[in-house]
Amino acid sequence: MSTTIKIANLRGASSILAKQSSPDPSKALYVLLTADASSGVSGITVGAVTPLTENMAITFDTIKSGRLYVGYGKYPNPPLPQGTDYYGWIEFSRTSTDTAVWINLSNVDILGLPLTLEGTDSAGASFSLGYKTPMVAAKASDSIIGQVKAVLTDSGASGGSAAVIKTNTGQDKILAPNHVPASYRSYDTYLNSLTDTTAANYPASLSILSDTPKDGSPVQMTGSFKNAATGSDNIIELTSADGKQVCHITKANLTSQIIYECDGGYMNWSTDSGKTFTAIHQNRTAINDPSSTLAERTITNSVFREIMIGINEGYFSMTNPANNSNGMFPGLVPFATGDGNQYAQVIHKNSNSYGFPYADSNLKVLVTSQLGADLTLNVIADDATKDYSAPSDNSSNQPQSGTYQFGIGTGSQGLGVIRIGNWRYLPNSAGAYGGFLPDLPNWTKMEFSGLGANKYIWVKNNQVAEGSGSTQCLTQACVINNKVLVWGAGLAWNGSVAAPSKPTT
Repeated sequence: MSTTIKIANLRGASSILAKQSSPDPSKALYVLLTADASSGVSGITVGAVTPLTENMAITFDTIKSGRLYVGYGKYPNPPLPQGTDYYGWIEFSRTSTDTAVWINLSNVDILGLPLTLEGTDSAGASFSLGYKTPMVAAKASDSIIGQVKAVLTDSGASGGSAAVIKTNTGQDKILAPNHVPASYRSYDTYLNSLTDTTAANYPASLSILSDTPKDGSPVQMTGSFKNAATGSDNIIELTSADGKQVCHITKANLTSQIIYECDGGYMNWSTDSGKTFTAIHQNRTAINDPSSTLAERTITNSVFREIMIGINEGYFSMTNPANNSNGMFPGLVPFATGDGNQYAQVIHKNSNSYGFPYADSNLKVLVTSQLGADLTLNVIADDATKDYSAPSDNSSNQPQSGTYQFGIGTGSQGLGVIRIGNWRYLPNSAGAYGGFLPDLPNWTKMEFSGLGANKYIWVKNNQVAEGSGSTQCLTQACVINNKVLVWGAGLAWNGSVAAPSKPTT
């Protein structure tokens, strides 16, 4: 089944070469489709930089690692991030066995010409991906480019920051930190905080569950960050639950450049309980490691990926080691600690686009589009916003394990989605709630979205603060039984009682 992408130029008809009275190729928009493999493509020749025409549409049956670029002037194939061409692109893929098209916006390499997407997802619902903040604005802090410029560390350099490129058409294009890591904050301070031998919780624990290989089982790796004095010293050490697989990452293989690129180094991996180690690529492929199996690559690559997510999104902590597990990531607020990738933080705050290579895992920027349903690619003005979709709260992401649990009886669905931090709990068909609680060493709001604003109580590991007597918030008091917080059936808010203040003890 074929899929069509319609391209809508919303930057003005004068940008289309065919409509210019005196065409200037450097001021015209061009389109380029690239792919590792494809079938059934029409409307464009793969690999050919082609003028954008009115009502242009591109159709394909299958495509592997597809990229659709839109930019000014007849740029090279592919356009170069460090070059002076002003462009943007989307990514999409669909194999012959896929039941949907995987598609996303991307700013992994640059901030440039803004593109947005509209379509129908694989569940039959409308979707859009876009920007809620424009690339440029009269006030720099009201623009994405302005917010990124504010975090550059070399803005005062002679000639300006290496990350800022003046394009042929006059716009500023910003290189992402995977291309110019020295223009962005170093990860040294963050890593030092995770390896501080004077800290009470040293060594900072680390727990990573791998992906599941085909016809196999995931591997649980546990260990810690280590204080590494030299580049050859281990900064991360992990061991599988059965003791057979051991992963060591040296300080030299966890530099700022490698973290921003999410690639470029090696891990030392053992499958014989640490007796012998082999240096493997952090991202193994059948090409760079032809003797490896798909199952081996699935395990090692996913372990490295989860480490990169934890560092780039700022989840790992010495002070709250319960968060140092990738099983906790879905319920954590990205970048909330102030650590991590500041460029990706700006992208995440202002758009539905990728800001670093693994943003799809926890930041929800990848969409599956319905086969056969048309897609629209909008080319928007630099000072415009369009198609941004706020993250949905209508799905559950509750922890799958933990020390503490809670339960609320049937007929309580009026409480709506229950939020604890970034974790979400939905009622079952009988209106009951329950499941594992995240680790909560500090008092945290338990919010009831179905009751309106400011309807919450406070919870902590094996504790609850919900008022008492005339200040009791809920129609029933909690009973704590064997590390389980329990409320009965038909739970609701108690009239006009105000939410309790945060406990101080």
